[in-house]
Amino acid sequence: MARFDVYRLKSDRILAIDLQANVLNDLPSRIMAPLYPVGDMSWSITRLNPRFLIGGEFYVMVTQRLAAIHVSEIGEGVADLSAFQDTIVAATDFLMQGF
Repeated sequence: MARFDVYRLKSDRILAIDLQANVLNDLPSRIMAPLYPVGDMSWSITRLNPRFLIGGEFYVMVTQRLAAIHVSEIGEGVADLSAFQDTIVAATDFLMQGF
């Protein structure tokens, strides 16, 4: 698994982005944030909830709902968002530090 890759979770089939540093690959879980279709979000904060085009559809990173997901629950990889690492890190920084 790789940081900033998007995976489909097995249990509920939602998409989630891996936020955990690759140096910690041996841990049994990964810190991930869900990605919701834009239409499923009634509100968002641009800096906290960046949008990404995945498979022809726009998704919102719901940073405030990040969680530890056991690696056995992580399914197929569907996208690589490493080109947006600055935006993704800025969203997690905003959640944790408020700036």
